[in-house]
Amino acid sequence: MANIRQSVETNKKLLILIAVLLVFILTFLFKFYNNQKRENRALRLKLLSMSETKRTPKAWAQLMAVKAKVAALTTTAQTVSEASSTAAASTQETQNIDAQDTQELAVRLNGQMKKVKNLDAAGIDNNIAIANEIIFREPDSYGAYKAKLISLLTKEGKFHQPPDEVEVESLLESMAQFNISNDNIARREAVLIANTNSGIQNVETELEQLAKNRDSLESEISNFEPNSPQLVEANNQLQEMDEQEAQLTANIDSLENQLAQNTAQISNEDVVEIPFMRMLAQNDYEAVLDNAQAFIDQFPNSPTGYFYMVRALDQMGQKDQSLNTIKNSRLPADVQQSLLQRLDSQGADDPKNYWQKLSF
Repeated sequence: MANIRQSVETNKKLLILIAVLLVFILTFLFKFYNNQKRENRALRLKLLSMSETKRTPKAWAQLMAVKAKVAALTTTAQTVSEASSTAAASTQETQNIDAQDTQELAVRLNGQMKKVKNLDAAGIDNNIAIANEIIFREPDSYGAYKAKLISLLTKEGKFHQPPDEVEVESLLESMAQFNISNDNIARREAVLIANTNSGIQNVETELEQLAKNRDSLESEISNFEPNSPQLVEANNQLQEMDEQEAQLTANIDSLENQLAQNTAQISNEDVVEIPFMRMLAQNDYEAVLDNAQAFIDQFPNSPTGYFYMVRALDQMGQKDQSLNTIKNSRLPADVQQSLLQRLDSQGADDPKNYWQKLSF
């Protein structure tokens, strides 16, 4: 009887040991799988962007008629008030999405994306709902994918509400497979990361103030007598505002074109940078280094891997090693200089605020 009890105890201990080992092995495999998936995300996006089978993007401008564009410009001032609407109002707007045609939705989304950083969480959710509807109707509309991605990442950065990782990855993979290298409009619309967009932001601020001034003036006009000197003067001011608005809009077009030309040297590289940016924002420096090294091994002539390797090393306090990384790279001297300039311009930036530099 004692032998039986001893055998049972021995078997029980053995089973417990086996169970612990299985849990350890499964945990290790799960972490290994997740790490491998995470570490290769940027590289996978880069490889997808190089595929011979590419999708042709439908220009965002094609979704908006000229008349609709003018309407969008004259209602800029309404965007901020719409952005601060209550969750109930946003829910009602979401319910109305199905009833609007694609042009109306594109114009509406375009206006809201210009002020996406000022939207509340409900307003951003409304953006996502509109983008989803446009993607459903127009699967080749690159701008809709871009609007949804920026909205998700803005919500994550501003309100600390992480998006579904599968959804983000799916968006990035879809965007990486568009052919944006052979068309100027496509390249411009694909610009996602504005490395130096202060000029654009300044002009947009002027446009916003101009729209507020217009609203104020239009509210005063209703109090003027017909044909009165005050009314004539107000109408003249409105005409001047129209001209200023047209000039500012043209300035933005010019700045965005310059930005597109500067960042289009490597097709879809902006999309590739998103995983790096998110890992930096999460203080996951080891993951950034692993990703960057894999990227450099595969693409030694691309500055992207080096840029994020240096950024991670700087955040870890390894400044000397980060500088040697560039010096010892295979990058041409002019590319190294450009990389150093970019690092200098962004060195003081908080990685957690990357979402504020995303450009629609």
